[in-house]
Amino acid sequence: MMFRNFIKAAPDYLSLKLSDFIGHFINLKTTDTFKNWIQYADYSKLMGYSCRSLFETCMRFLEKKDLVVATTPLHHTSFRNIIELHVQPENLHIIPFNDTYNGLGTLPKLDRCDIIVVTHLFGQDLNLTSLLEFKKKHNCIIIEDRVQGGTLDLKFSHDVVDIALYSMAMDKRPIALGGGIMHIRNNFREIIKYVRESVMDLPLEQVASRKKELLKKIPTYLLYNSRPFLYLFINIVNLLNRFNNDINLLNITQSYRKSNPGFSHNDFMLQPSNSLLKSMHENLGNYSFMEENYAKKSLYFMNCLPAEVRKFFFPWFKGNASLTPYNTIQVPESSIKHFLQYFNDHNMSVITNPTYKLFNFPNKFSQKDEQFNNGIIYLPSVANMKKFEIRYLASYIVNFYMTYISAPSKSKTEKITPIQVIS
Repeated sequence: MMFRNFIKAAPDYLSLKLSDFIGHFINLKTTDTFKNWIQYADYSKLMGYSCRSLFETCMRFLEKKDLVVATTPLHHTSFRNIIELHVQPENLHIIPFNDTYNGLGTLPKLDRCDIIVVTHLFGQDLNLTSLLEFKKKHNCIIIEDRVQGGTLDLKFSHDVVDIALYSMAMDKRPIALGGGIMHIRNNFREIIKYVRESVMDLPLEQVASRKKELLKKIPTYLLYNSRPFLYLFINIVNLLNRFNNDINLLNITQSYRKSNPGFSHNDFMLQPSNSLLKSMHENLGNYSFMEENYAKKSLYFMNCLPAEVRKFFFPWFKGNASLTPYNTIQVPESSIKHFLQYFNDHNMSVITNPTYKLFNFPNKFSQKDEQFNNGIIYLPSVANMKKFEIRYLASYIVNFYMTYISAPSKSKTEKITPIQVIS
């Protein structure tokens, strides 16, 4: 039996045409050499094997005894690990998010601060205006992880920022199927020189390794981008589920994402090969069409949701588009199990938070941060959906809200008219 009523989209998406995907394989044969930096009037663009290798190199330069760092509580796993490696627990101070996780809260009162590290969330920039006086007082360097930030038309999210880090991995903006970028103000000449030279002193990424990584992305590309392939895949999973309940869309999706993250958390201190640098140089400006698609689809999705539901599940939404393929929702801890099962039962692939991590150091995050982070779930990516599928997804979110969240309160139930599920 074929199941017609499900969304043919995964919780991730590679914004790549097939010809572009093949082009990265063709670049394996290049004999050309490429620079790992470009200097502009006000800033320099440094290129590395990954954004995490550039961040690690930068932290090595800035490292000193009793380094004091103020930082937001949520980071990508590798960034969290790098901060913990270079900073003693007593010298790490948290800059809290605001209640809706789309801005900064009250800044810590410190006698000294050397570095601020900020990670942007959910495809939009945090407003960093509150850091202006803090930076003036402490003369600190401000570093931002802008991988899930706002438009790349801005090289930094705010004038207060000194260093901005970006990824060019498989589901980022722009895409080179690997590589990372650092934007750094030109007044930091010593850091620029150190990072450039340090990257060139790292072990060289071997072409064979690059080829292996690209080959591993073929099934990922098919699962995340090919709607007919995913349609067939989900039907096969449903068929196998009849014989084994452990074979289901939720388990397979989570297992595959964990095994195929698109980058390495460990072996990332490498010098990029010329084949990778060629892909990076060719695609540095190829992001506008991605942002347009992400913006159009994400806003359409948000407008399909009643205001009450949108505010409950997407508290960070402030009317602007999300410029990331990740379609993130925040679910209360008490409802996570029901939420995952509900969407699994309706043939929609979702995964629990694979991206953000809290610090391992004690007392470096609040209970609110822990509950928020535990409740992050990735929905099917609207970037690869038709409009009727986006409405279909929205209808199930509304119906889940009415069934599991607002049902105990009649007054709330009366506010929202159930959305008819579109077949």
